[in-house]
Amino acid sequence: MVEIKAKQIYLWYGENDFEIHEKVMVWTRQFEKKHGRLNFFVFDLREAGAKEKIAVDLKNALQVNSLFGMNKLIVLKNFLSASAKLEDETKKMTVAAIEKNNSGFFLLFCQADKPDERGVIFKALKALAVKDEAEIKRFEAPRPYELKKWIEARAKKLDAFVAPGAADALAAAVGNDLWQIDRELNKLAHFRLDQPITTDDVKLMVRGKYNDVIFDLTDTISARDKKRTLKLFQDQIDSGAEDMYLLTMLIRQFRIFWQILEAKQAGALDEAALAAELGLHPYVVKKSLQYANNFTLPQVKKIYRKLLDCEVGIKMRNVGFEVMFDMLVAEL
Repeated sequence: MVEIKAKQIYLWYGENDFEIHEKVMVWTRQFEKKHGRLNFFVFDLREAGAKEKIAVDLKNALQVNSLFGMNKLIVLKNFLSASAKLEDETKKMTVAAIEKNNSGFFLLFCQADKPDERGVIFKALKALAVKDEAEIKRFEAPRPYELKKWIEARAKKLDAFVAPGAADALAAAVGNDLWQIDRELNKLAHFRLDQPITTDDVKLMVRGKYNDVIFDLTDTISARDKKRTLKLFQDQIDSGAEDMYLLTMLIRQFRIFWQILEAKQAGALDEAALAAELGLHPYVVKKSLQYANNFTLPQVKKIYRKLLDCEVGIKMRNVGFEVMFDMLVAEL
């Protein structure tokens, strides 16, 4: 078992649910290796039907059963979310288990949502944490300027090597979605085997949130080149891209243009400052600045709203995608 000092009760939460999941899996494997599977339990309130059966199952899990040993690891997922709405009996059992803080009983609460600090379960956890008998820890996602180091460290864990520039390219393409970054790194590592992962590999293999096609489309839109815009879009669809994916990326990009142009009007011209303020990778800001200058702020707002109207028309009015996009381009 990992070294856990005197603490046996933990609350891990935060937007970095990837690393929370990883840490839970490490603990699970080490606990099962030492104590077996029979004393390990997981309860997730987000699973279908979980609330209806949880009272009985949790009660059984919290009982001391010397037949299988005294040590137990009980993982409680999403118990402290504002939307949890636990039954009173379940709350009482959980609070009682926290307050007893039995030796050998490891309670691990985890979730992405910020815990509801008004709830009785959180208050019980907080009371132990104040006495340093429980841990409450927030897992924050890496900031844009931290992603490069995170990617390089993750690649090292996979016995892969990222060549100079490739980590930046991957971060710029995917953003701070650590789940996707991990999937892409695994894919790239298998693709390159013992060779370094290069920027060209990332461009070839990764379908990210940001790519040059989106910037090319914004370029043709700014030039009012309707024929070229439609051709670029059709070429992407013919090559296997989903039409709604491309529309979503265009909406995202024009939202970024809007934010950048407003920030520039307010006097923020430094790329690093813009990246920090908008929570974007510096590469995305640098590239977006180049193309945002092709538009005025009123133009960006108009196009952004038309793109949203296009999305609504497709989703809510069941109008065909090509029809809606043709109408959008015709109005540029």
